[in-house]
Amino acid sequence: MKITHIETIALQDPGVADETIVRVHTDEGITGIGQAESPSLVIDAIIRCRGGLEELLRGEDPLQVERLWQKMYQGTGLFGRRGVTIAAIGAVETALWDIAGKALGKPVWQLIWRAFATAGIAAQPRDKVTPYATVYPPGDDLEQTKERFSLAVERGFRAVKLEEWPGGFGHGNLAADLAVTGLVREVIGEERDLMIDVQNQWQEVGQALATIRAIESRRPFFIEAPLPADNLEGYARLADAVDTRIAAGDWGFASRFDFEELMVRGRVDVVQPSSVRAGGISEILKVAEAAYRRGLLCIPHAWCHMVGVAAEVHLAAVVPNMPYLEYPLAFPDSPIISQLLEPLLAPEEEGFIPVPQRPGLGFDLNPAVVERYRVRPY
Repeated sequence: MKITHIETIALQDPGVADETIVRVHTDEGITGIGQAESPSLVIDAIIRCRGGLEELLRGEDPLQVERLWQKMYQGTGLFGRRGVTIAAIGAVETALWDIAGKALGKPVWQLIWRAFATAGIAAQPRDKVTPYATVYPPGDDLEQTKERFSLAVERGFRAVKLEEWPGGFGHGNLAADLAVTGLVREVIGEERDLMIDVQNQWQEVGQALATIRAIESRRPFFIEAPLPADNLEGYARLADAVDTRIAAGDWGFASRFDFEELMVRGRVDVVQPSSVRAGGISEILKVAEAAYRRGLLCIPHAWCHMVGVAAEVHLAAVVPNMPYLEYPLAFPDSPIISQLLEPLLAPEEEGFIPVPQRPGLGFDLNPAVVERYRVRPY
């Protein structure tokens, strides 16, 4: 089997969402899908340019996933190594795993099993994984916030994430921070975990420290992106000063090399490699193993990118320090989020997602959604 070409699929629901999908084609008719959280025009250029990913992979055996990742990484090194090029490589790599699983008749999690080399870990994958709901936007006022988090509880989610929002959390008003976190904790109860995403809004450690200490009674599972992504020394000072877990990794961190620096210099407690930006499935496995050796958690990011969520499900099935994966609860919803995949990828009533037993990622693009929302890369 040989790779023939790579297709960029740009989807747009005007004013609501846009998504960038890649589909790798082979001469045997088997295709695989991946996703990048990057502008579709840029991803398409990285794939189609002279010396780009399609030229590098044309005629190659798609089952040699790790070797082809290295070929893409080396071949784009002069204009890549980080950033959007890594996002494109990761999208293609995810599609290659999808092809490999389909060709071999096995789900991806069976192909990516990785020994984390320690006693105490059973050589047994999970048969179900636990999503946390990112409720976004959280609401323009406390009443709307209560309605949206109540919906997350009704849908069975065992953990939720509160995002910063003007007039809500994270904008310098401690009274507002206390009010909204207290409300959310009341709505979700004591048995669910509460994550909080600051989205880099705090500009100095003192403000972050004061706010985290003030909301400790809400028992946040982690505080995500409290400082700008480049402030690694600030992250280290904050992580060393509070008991609450500090998390980071969504905002532009790409490849195991960025995450090594984040763990060593930033001293975070939770790394959040994006399944649609950090370099693909194998790269996240490498990040997770490096985190495990340090006693840290790896909880990947994929806000509203459902092919990325599908990849996370396979990762969470085999990674011992991945207790959660991110799942979108978007307001407003869009078919290119919630209806993109067949079968639908959603938690069951008890809040778990069954690990697919179907070959590959176990999901296909919904042709009706693609036909309705597809546009030229832009």
